Amino acid sequence: MRRLKFLITVLAIMASANVWAGGKLYSIRTNSLDCDFCAYELEETFMKMKGVKDFEVDLEGILLIKTDDSVNLSEPFVKKLLLDNGFDYKGMTVKTE
Repeated sequence: MRRLKFLITVLAIMASANVWAGGKLYSIRTNSLDCDFCAYELEETFMKMKGVKDFEVDLEGILLIKTDDSVNLSEPFVKKLLLDNGFDYKGMTVKTE
């Protein structure tokens, strides 16, 4: 049920082109999250960064981060951030709008 809700949310967000226009969408894979608190900690970490506009997380370990054009989340930076917070890094993709 959580996966279905997450999928519907992601599709709705991606369908609204105005929300995603003019920035970057990062899809980051990590280990599955054990609880909502873990997800909240990651959200707090990313949303504190200047230029991060939106954050979505799936307890299966997929993070979707929307930024403006001024932000460049490099792979080494994201990997270190996740490892420092106790999460594995399994890869990421970036889509420029």
